[in-house]
Amino acid sequence: MKQSRTNAVSALCAAGLLSLSAGCSSSGPAAQPAVSAPRCHGTIGMEVVPVTRALQKKLGLPKDAKGAIVAQVFPGGPAEAAGIRANDVVEGVGGGRVTNDCDFARVGYGRACEPVAVTVRRGGKALDLTLAPVDEGPFFDRGCLGGDLDACFRRAWLVWSRDHGDAHALDLLESACRAGSAEACAYEGLVLTGNAERGSEAVAAVERSCELRSGAGCAHLAFLYATGKIAERDDKRAAVLYEKSCDFGDAQGCYNAGLMADEGRGVPKDAARAAAKYDEGCDLGSSTACTNLGFLYENGRGVHKDAARAVTLYQRGCDGSTCQPSNLAGCVNVGRDYRDGIGVEKDETRAAGIFREACDRKVNTDDIHSAENGSRACSLLGGLYLAGDGIAKDLAQGRELSEAGCDRGDAFGCFNAAVVYGGGDGVDADPARAAHFLERACTAGDGEGCHDLAVAYAKGNGVSRDPRRSQELDRRACELGFTAACAKKKR
Repeated sequence: MKQSRTNAVSALCAAGLLSLSAGCSSSGPAAQPAVSAPRCHGTIGMEVVPVTRALQKKLGLPKDAKGAIVAQVFPGGPAEAAGIRANDVVEGVGGGRVTNDCDFARVGYGRACEPVAVTVRRGGKALDLTLAPVDEGPFFDRGCLGGDLDACFRRAWLVWSRDHGDAHALDLLESACRAGSAEACAYEGLVLTGNAERGSEAVAAVERSCELRSGAGCAHLAFLYATGKIAERDDKRAAVLYEKSCDFGDAQGCYNAGLMADEGRGVPKDAARAAAKYDEGCDLGSSTACTNLGFLYENGRGVHKDAARAVTLYQRGCDGSTCQPSNLAGCVNVGRDYRDGIGVEKDETRAAGIFREACDRKVNTDDIHSAENGSRACSLLGGLYLAGDGIAKDLAQGRELSEAGCDRGDAFGCFNAAVVYGGGDGVDADPARAAHFLERACTAGDGEGCHDLAVAYAKGNGVSRDPRRSQELDRRACELGFTAACAKKKR
């Protein structure tokens, strides 16, 4: 069977919006209660920011530092009472590790109001503290009334996190934005983007947010310019804004800054620059950045070729983080590496398990190209069963999975289904059905499928003989990179 190699580079379109909705800013995702239906929804009384490269250097932190940096300790709150200070690095809450600001958002809000263990690092020393969370609603109300902008934002965010469409949440976000809260402006822009009547106001909101140094705000503004959504498309401006968002600690901003350099959109094409930005994004919690960095290491683009490191990065992309869900392209590439023994010991059984999980996974709109990668996983699993290389050969299951991948839009599945029917592998040979699947493979962008269909038209195998159509298909195959067809095209 034909072998497939999956290009991990993902499209840009949804990523700017994703950086906000997935909470890769210091504001974080919607909070998850620590226990079922707590009597109060508690906070431990501090705001954090990501461990950016700039802050690592400024605070003298090691390059592998993980956690979230305390940006503010709210007066009169649990963190202040426990002696936590600005620039402490939060490494754990409630017995769980905190590796980034999104982790903190999961455990720092909506807690039961019971004592909780918190580990912070200060000057290279770990401090184990016990904090008593307080009811977050009244606490942030008081802080906001006292003029604390972060408290005003957090009060608005609590309402927004319960119901993204709540009109009161938008009112509170607008009020906090007017008062000068960068994150409130970012979330106001996000809400307005989806508002049919007020969508045009989103640009001003995220512009203000970016000016106030919100990474999420800069990322969303870049998204508007990169996609031409609401704002006029401007790749150069988008590229600059993604760079700023990355500098301010937005994981998806770093991913998109890398993608712009990778594709030469708005900036000169620069694989080394792309790798550096993907690296930052991966460390900050972007699963897509990890996957794309893995692709660069596997192919030696912008970095020294390192297949083993590529596998590790693909796995990080597949695992996902609290900032961004599992990236299915990373999973497919891990499976492919185990299938082919690239950077790891060859293990087709393990590859089959990875492909099966990816094939069966429901489409996740928060994961770029989730549907396409799920389809490819089905086709790859089908190819393994058809080949029987390292796993038990099962022609019926291989054909069914290949056809399923094809039906979901994957060219590789269509090609393998064509091979099955053309060769009579477990079914009666059917040249017409083989040509049908080759047509679908070619339409979906498979150069070899176009070439084989050209051969079918040249010989009248399963289709009416048509030399002109055969030549057209070989031209298409050549354009798609199937070089064997290029020589035929010249004759």
